[in-house]
Amino acid sequence: MTEKTFNAGPVNLNYAEGPPGGPPLLLLHGICSRWQSFRHIIPLLKNRWHIYAPDFRGHGKSGWAESYRLRDYVPDIVSFIKNCIKEPTVLFGHSFGGMAGIMLAANNPGLVKALIIGDSIISTEYVRGYSRNGRDFSSLWRHLAETESVETIIPELKKQLIPVPGRKGPAPAYIVYGENSRYFEFVAECLSQLDPGVLASDIEQHNEHYREYQTDILLPKVQCPVLLLQGNPDLGAVMRDEDVSKALSLLPKAQHVKIEHVGHWLHLQDKEAVLKAVIPFLESLS
Repeated sequence: MTEKTFNAGPVNLNYAEGPPGGPPLLLLHGICSRWQSFRHIIPLLKNRWHIYAPDFRGHGKSGWAESYRLRDYVPDIVSFIKNCIKEPTVLFGHSFGGMAGIMLAANNPGLVKALIIGDSIISTEYVRGYSRNGRDFSSLWRHLAETESVETIIPELKKQLIPVPGRKGPAPAYIVYGENSRYFEFVAECLSQLDPGVLASDIEQHNEHYREYQTDILLPKVQCPVLLLQGNPDLGAVMRDEDVSKALSLLPKAQHVKIEHVGHWLHLQDKEAVLKAVIPFLESLS
């Protein structure tokens, strides 16, 4: 993978590109992350597909911006597809990346050949019901992003309380993930590069941030083939069973795979299980 820069207009996007191994496959990471979140599955995809993996505005090495509403990210990626990839692409969006992918595919059907939605929030009501715990979580990460120091961020991440299924009350993250988990270093690196304004928008303007994410309207407009890739809600996944059922009724061409033993992080938890679901879907498109 080679890192390059693309001028999307309002911001410069950092992106990684693989060799031209086949049709284009665009990978969109989640909020507060960066393109390297896909690093475990890219080696097993890049020989059959031409991989493009950008950092969203305000993330990774991409430029910072004045606005970080969900709808602000989409034109950046539209410009990237039109001017960098230059042909319709398959899009794999994880979490927030899948939400952006839904909006993009619904409003720009000629640019998306197929869509993989990786444990993204589907329910508009779920987005609106942003809990106090969610705000506390985002507030902590915003504070950590402002420190810009990996060495300072890692100990704070390890102390963060994480809900554990079957356990009364949350537990410190170092117990849940393990003291030496690579998770802490990776998240700390992401937060050290993140514009704190990304989380400020999510916290302070939450309803406005997601105002256009009306899935009852958007999903029927997604005409391309779709794979709903779901983790287990009991393990922290955000794509709920009832939301999957509703999405399958609204999407014209959709299929669904649930991976029971992983949570929200999907490919970071079990790349083989994710690829077992993703690769047959990709191969069915040719």
